[in-house]
Amino acid sequence: MSNLVGVAGEHFAAGELARRGFLVTLTRGNAPGIDILAYHPETKKTVALQVKAALGGNQARGKWIMSQKDEDEAAVRSDAFIFIRLPEPPDPAEYSIVPSRTVAKAIYADHRSWLATPGSKGQQRSTKNTMRHFKDPAGKWRDRWDIILALAGHRTRP
Repeated sequence: MSNLVGVAGEHFAAGELARRGFLVTLTRGNAPGIDILAYHPETKKTVALQVKAALGGNQARGKWIMSQKDEDEAAVRSDAFIFIRLPEPPDPAEYSIVPSRTVAKAIYADHRSWLATPGSKGQQRSTKNTMRHFKDPAGKWRDRWDIILALAGHRTRP
């Protein structure tokens, strides 16, 4: 099921980007760390995007499961993440757009903070845990399509 959710998320993101004037190509797993290449014909610039999608019932608003590789700023391949929460129909999809380096810094700091606090039984947390979380409970990054437009050299806010 999660593979279908991921594919749906990529298509939802592609549709939103097309509405905003981008020509969109889905990489279909052929470009590690990049799910979508979005070209803006006015600026002639391409933006590399990574999509993370989850079903609304399985995903708390403003919290995204990431992996250890996503915290390495030097290894970041995409320009931005598009996080998509897919609630039950007929509710619309919810989008959060965050620069990839911002995500890397945030999950690195969050994980270090988690490691520094004791576990539920007072034990030292395991450094072998590869799960990370990107958190945006206040919705600071919600519907920030202007970030992708700016990355493409288009300075008009949507």
